[in-house]
Amino acid sequence: MQIAVNAACLRQDMPADTGNVATEIILAMCRQQPGHQFTFFFDGKVPAGLKVPANVTNVVLPLKGNKPWHLYWWQEWQLVRAMKPFRPDLFLGLDGTLPLRSKIPAGLLLRDLSFLRNAGLQPGVQQRSLKNNMTKYLDRARRIAVLSNAAQEELLRYAPGVKDKLIRLETGISEQYKPLEWEQRETVKRAFSGGAEYFLVTGSMHPRNNIIPVLKAFSALKKRQRSNIKLVLAGSVTPAGADIATALQSYKFRQDVVCIEDADEDTLARLTGGAYALVYPSRLEGLALPVYAAQRCEVPVIALDGAAAREAGGEAVLYADPASLDDLSEKMSLLYKDEQLRSRLLAKIPAAKPFSSWEHAAEQLWSHLTGTGFSKISK
Repeated sequence: MQIAVNAACLRQDMPADTGNVATEIILAMCRQQPGHQFTFFFDGKVPAGLKVPANVTNVVLPLKGNKPWHLYWWQEWQLVRAMKPFRPDLFLGLDGTLPLRSKIPAGLLLRDLSFLRNAGLQPGVQQRSLKNNMTKYLDRARRIAVLSNAAQEELLRYAPGVKDKLIRLETGISEQYKPLEWEQRETVKRAFSGGAEYFLVTGSMHPRNNIIPVLKAFSALKKRQRSNIKLVLAGSVTPAGADIATALQSYKFRQDVVCIEDADEDTLARLTGGAYALVYPSRLEGLALPVYAAQRCEVPVIALDGAAAREAGGEAVLYADPASLDDLSEKMSLLYKDEQLRSRLLAKIPAAKPFSSWEHAAEQLWSHLTGTGFSKISK
């Protein structure tokens, strides 16, 4: 069987920004199905270091520009034309889109629905295109996959008719996320925070991730506590977050903020394991992967209250009122001062969570894609 994959989104897939979710799932699927051929279509250079199995062919179709009609031309004409020689039996859109001109049976992976609220990580032109065409994509797709209960519920509110072709994939997490011994934590702190304890924020520098409120809350904490604790921001600076990066240069406690861009999975796992606590300030993201990672590392979490954070953290997270900057600062101060609270939160992390790699999600997605409804596909 031939499977065509819109892999353009893999070019922006980063451990700290997106959790590398799409990359992990599709590569796992390719490894699991060596008897089938996959063709990855990219809109630019293939990501450096992307190692694909032998049954994968990479095809680069350079995007001519970033205007709406450029995106439309790439998806509806360049991509459709380039797929024809491969005669695919199935198309998989990893970014939640599909070429409407194509008649190939199609499946969608919807990693995040925040673009519906104009809060996606995509550039504005892509968000508008997604919003304008999402109903068409959902109608055309034979199978749809999401990554959390929160995303599933939001999608069903938006498009109740997709219920029968929707699947919620099991959450995966790399085995690199694990508790660190005292000596290991000290090594991580020396490497990244000058030996000081630190709060960690994992996610790109983007308005939807509420970095400015975190900085203000951290400033209030520093004034109140007068400690040497630091704030580590792990994630890339997006075009939409350029103003945040600029504001950070004149931030009063700039010397206590550490910015780490382009962290690989190993670095991010060490940063998570070495943190005093994780601060999860994103409210609209569909999958609170940093919360799962912190719990795997036995690191306490403070989160702005939201559906994805509640799903991931349950009773083991200290939730802050999204409408109150003071509440976030109070929660950070409270956790920093109260070791017993920290211990109580850690004790509430379930002893056995269904953590696994994304291998199981890939198996689920393959089974979902190749089930009934695809007349050209044999089981």
